[in-house]
Amino acid sequence: MTNVHIVNHTHWDREWYFTSMDALVLSDQLFNDVIAELKQNSEASFVLDGQLSILDDFLEIYPEKLEEIQTLITSNQLFIGPWYTQTDAFFTSGESVLRNAMIGKFESKKYGKMLPIGYLPDTFGFNAQIPVILNEAGLKNVILWRGVHLGQHIQSPYFKWESMGGGSSLYALNFPQGYGTGMLLEPTLDYVEGRLDKGVDFIKQFTTSDEIMIPSGNDQLGIISDFSEKVKKINEIGKYDYQVSTYQNFFEWMKTKDLETYRGEFREPVLARVHKTIGSVRMDLKQKIFGLEAKLVHRMEPLLVIASQLGIELSNRLLLKAWKKLLECQAHDSLAGCVSDVVAKDIEQRLKEANELCDSMENIILKRIAEALNLSAHEILIVNTSPTSFSGQKTVKVLAITKAIEVINHNSVIVHTEYVESRKDILEETASGNHYIEEAGYYILTVRIDCELPGLGYKVFNFVEVDKSKNYFQLAPVSAIHMGEYQLSFENGQVNYQDNSQQLRNILLLIDEGNAGDTYDFSPLAGDQPIALNFNNCVCEYENHSSRMILRGSAKLPLDLVERSKKLATTAFNYQITLELNQNGEIRTKIEFNNSVLNHRIRLKINLERPIQSVKSAIPFGYISRKNRDVKDWEEKYAEMPVNIEPFEKVLTADTDNCSCLVYTNDSREYEYQNSSVFVTLIATTDTLGKPNLIYRPGRASGDTTKKGHVMMATPMAQLKDKLIMASFVIKLNNSMVSDLELSQWRSQLEQPSISYQRQSLNYFIYRIDNKIQKTRHALNLTQREMSVLSFEKNLNLLVSSVHNSYYGEGFVIRFENPTSMEMSIATDAIFPFEKVERVNAVEEIQPFSNKISAYGVASFYINPKINKSE
Repeated sequence: MTNVHIVNHTHWDREWYFTSMDALVLSDQLFNDVIAELKQNSEASFVLDGQLSILDDFLEIYPEKLEEIQTLITSNQLFIGPWYTQTDAFFTSGESVLRNAMIGKFESKKYGKMLPIGYLPDTFGFNAQIPVILNEAGLKNVILWRGVHLGQHIQSPYFKWESMGGGSSLYALNFPQGYGTGMLLEPTLDYVEGRLDKGVDFIKQFTTSDEIMIPSGNDQLGIISDFSEKVKKINEIGKYDYQVSTYQNFFEWMKTKDLETYRGEFREPVLARVHKTIGSVRMDLKQKIFGLEAKLVHRMEPLLVIASQLGIELSNRLLLKAWKKLLECQAHDSLAGCVSDVVAKDIEQRLKEANELCDSMENIILKRIAEALNLSAHEILIVNTSPTSFSGQKTVKVLAITKAIEVINHNSVIVHTEYVESRKDILEETASGNHYIEEAGYYILTVRIDCELPGLGYKVFNFVEVDKSKNYFQLAPVSAIHMGEYQLSFENGQVNYQDNSQQLRNILLLIDEGNAGDTYDFSPLAGDQPIALNFNNCVCEYENHSSRMILRGSAKLPLDLVERSKKLATTAFNYQITLELNQNGEIRTKIEFNNSVLNHRIRLKINLERPIQSVKSAIPFGYISRKNRDVKDWEEKYAEMPVNIEPFEKVLTADTDNCSCLVYTNDSREYEYQNSSVFVTLIATTDTLGKPNLIYRPGRASGDTTKKGHVMMATPMAQLKDKLIMASFVIKLNNSMVSDLELSQWRSQLEQPSISYQRQSLNYFIYRIDNKIQKTRHALNLTQREMSVLSFEKNLNLLVSSVHNSYYGEGFVIRFENPTSMEMSIATDAIFPFEKVERVNAVEEIQPFSNKISAYGVASFYINPKINKSE
């Protein structure tokens, strides 16, 4: 007899086409019903969707229910966590997914314990390194639905999932029919024969197991009352042996079996849609999410470590608050952008608030350091938030009375100048009283400085004001720029590239095409053809260390899908690309355009002239190589067209037989390659939440819009109409293949931020809250004009994934990554000048000490710097 395990749950979208406030109101009844039902039936249990944030929201309304909830959790009736929110798994970084679990576990302690399963029942597919992330978070099991191709990836929905390098593994439970297989459980013949038994029959075609898992729940559905009694009655009707169970019990059974093993990602839209082109909708929000994610990991967390070691007191919960606001924006629907416009406004507001928290914290830290060092207005504090020592250029903002400065003993170049006019009748408050003065005009200068910085620390630089300087970009007399062997030229509206080994024509251009899709998927308009946006103006400039080419263009495009279908083009579309070439051959690319048309997609096309053999793209803590596949005759097999449009995490490399093209960006995470060209999506705009019968996705609409009683939902904000779109890239062309380690080192260098502070009185609003930061009761006394908490030499080839203050102790945690296919060792005795160093995981559970990092793996260490070896 087949034993069918049934688990009662709810899938709780914090927001979707309804807002998080709508969901909170819905939780008032539903969560109270859960508590009442569990108290009444001690044998019953319920899974609260694996995310802690929804319970935290509920307890803001009912704080008096905490004790009841703790009791239900302790008695294994109510299962919560381990996540803070239900994360996306393709467009979030590995560190961000880890924070979701870290904060989920940290906050779950007030309730007692958490569900020990990486529960992600509705995420739109999974990157190949989820085993690394979950193992590092102390989790050994995962539950998933979308993206799995049973019969191709694996045969059975119950299997072991290994990381790319094999050093991490999970027991994996797949829901072939989704988390709603056993929804609306009722002991009737129609239900059992029409839904429940059929659901089991469907799963049994993929497994010979006598144990089957059926989840019973759905979106915003409440607990099923008298669950055990209903299951008993179902057993009198059905052909299988149904039993009330838990996910934990099912995993215990799985661990007794010899299961097949899989390595790789889950992105196949076979039994469910994964929305392969969802990475480009609402790009205004996505870019802000990507930017905030980078700010928290590479800027704020290490800044707070430096601050803590200097004695600057600032609560880590401020940082957690910013993280929570980001994680709420990275829930699968929210980050994907398949939400209503009112929800998009809520996402934008949370991002605004999180950035305000970050900018204010940074302002306090930098001002405290500058005041403690008693810096003058002609000194610049520059911070390096990486533990690896830095040598290169940092970009700083300087206020000066003159229109130029020179940094003493360092090369510098002024890349932008803004003059602020003088003002009369300005109030000045002094000890002798208030006075009205004329405030002098001043310049806001953006300056690049060649500098060397210690790891995880700061250094002070001096400058002098000068009336004239040669440290500016100068106008070039020709339409070409070059640095050493590298050259870019503009001819006949095209950009050409040349170095000592290759020449590439028409290397960069923008491509426009119609988008008949919705907020879930791009889909082409029947009969539409892509439009190449050429350039008609070129200005070139140069300075000693780099040259730049400013390209401008204008085209007439169709305003909307109606014009596009009629082959009309009535609307002016203006665009600009700035290409800056440096001595390393990097092409730093900045794209700007005002989006004046509707329902279209714009992509950057990089033309390599020779056929691309494969593309290697970054995924969390590693890389995956992809080759295009034939997608003909897909309709019978797939739930959507399995297009060759794929995600990447900041970097990718496209290889031809004689060239390797490296691309870095934090402004897009979606690419495609065709023949000899790589396409990176900049925007895909749309007017509707979900549409039926798309070319790329035939049949029902996603987003419930074609369900009975539902309505089509317009999303004018997703058109990005009249918004200024900006995106930055770094492109490098090599004549040989690039290793995973080299690619990661390049990425690591590019993602480091420029952080500086000038203690000046010309404009207190250059920094967020400079004019309101008061002196502390206990003054900070610093004398070192150069300081480091921890510094590694660049030649050690150490790749640091993150540095953050401990959530539980006095020290900090540093996490290394190994983005290669070989095991790596770290000389811990040599690099850590501290006595107290422990191997931990991301949730700071002590692990057996080892200095090894598995292939495509990570290693975390807890450091208490108060105990120093030299002491």
